[in-house]
Amino acid sequence: MQQLHEKIADMNSRYYDLRGKIVKAERRITILTERGEMWAQYNQYKTVHKQFAKVKPEKRELFEQRHSRELILYDAAARYLKELKDSGEAITPKAWQREIDQLAAGKQTDTLAMKSMREDLKAVERLRKTAEQLSRQERDKSHDRGPER
Repeated sequence: MQQLHEKIADMNSRYYDLRGKIVKAERRITILTERGEMWAQYNQYKTVHKQFAKVKPEKRELFEQRHSRELILYDAAARYLKELKDSGEAITPKAWQREIDQLAAGKQTDTLAMKSMREDLKAVERLRKTAEQLSRQERDKSHDRGPER
């Protein structure tokens, strides 16, 4: 019975370790996705920002009013990427996407393994409960027979 409890504890430990690994991958995917989105946003509105820089001073305010949304989004993306670069991170969108793909594949594999572990845990828990019930019944039978002697 002790071995069964140890086995269940070990299975639970491996299950929660795997769950932690999946959560860690999800967090990293979120970070990398945000970086990729900011990179795309930066590139999407870069031309508008270049046009704004070329506009003559007298038409600058009108251009800024017409394209305020694009300019704000460009500035936000540029600021985000600058902070990222200043913190020592390289701006490598292709590497980010590769890492996202690798993490997603690993996460999918780990999720399938976790579901399988969950089913195994349920089966082992049922075995444990059945073994405990049988043990209790045996104790009750021996306890009931004891006073008759």
